[in-house]
Amino acid sequence: MADLDTIKERVVGATRAAEAKVGIADITLEVDHDDDGDDFLRVIIEVKHSDRATEADYEAWLEQIEKAVSEIDSRYPSVRFADAA
Repeated sequence: MADLDTIKERVVGATRAAEAKVGIADITLEVDHDDDGDDFLRVIIEVKHSDRATEADYEAWLEQIEKAVSEIDSRYPSVRFADAA
């Protein structure tokens, strides 16, 4: 399993396209456990301008993030986009 800093670097790289369209305010990574006790990664992407992206944009970014994380870590990445406060 990769450390969270390395995973965050991969997430940042995978969200480069999103940065230009919605602006990324912050990326938060947390290790959590599902009901079966298995580890997974909670990935929260805070965006500045969510109204500038389509559902297809978010789906593409989600796939890019999941692929980038799964290449270096076996834990499932649960990705969520949230409006920045």
